[in-house]
Amino acid sequence: MKKMTLLSVAVAALLFVGCGGDKPAEANTTDANVTVEANATEANATEATTEANATEANTTAAAPAAAVDGAAAYATCSACHGADGKGTVGGAKVLAGFSAADIDAKLHAYKAGSVQSPTAAIMNAQAANLNDDQIKALADYISKL
Repeated sequence: MKKMTLLSVAVAALLFVGCGGDKPAEANTTDANVTVEANATEANATEATTEANATEANTTAAAPAAAVDGAAAYATCSACHGADGKGTVGGAKVLAGFSAADIDAKLHAYKAGSVQSPTAAIMNAQAANLNDDQIKALADYISKL
């Protein structure tokens, strides 16, 4: 029984010594310093990334806009108007033979929502997604069909 008591006291003493003391507090301080240094490094990395993104944005803004491919843009239109501009799916107009100025004006009118016709709702939605460069490219392409 004395051996068991002595063994229990020894284990308890080891637990108290192992769980207490100043050394773990120093380790926590070191961990805190490492965390602060890591956070500072992350902040520097974030700042560097922000600077790189700003530089990239400036470079992109300075680069000329890429030319819009009218043929690629017309792929959506061809579903109703046909690859040659002569299709009339669902009452779609024949586009072949119109000038670039006519197509440009009509697409801008659809985009503004000022056209009233049976197909206006479809065309208004299609034109609403186009920017001026895309409209010009489409007008140029369609005028050559």
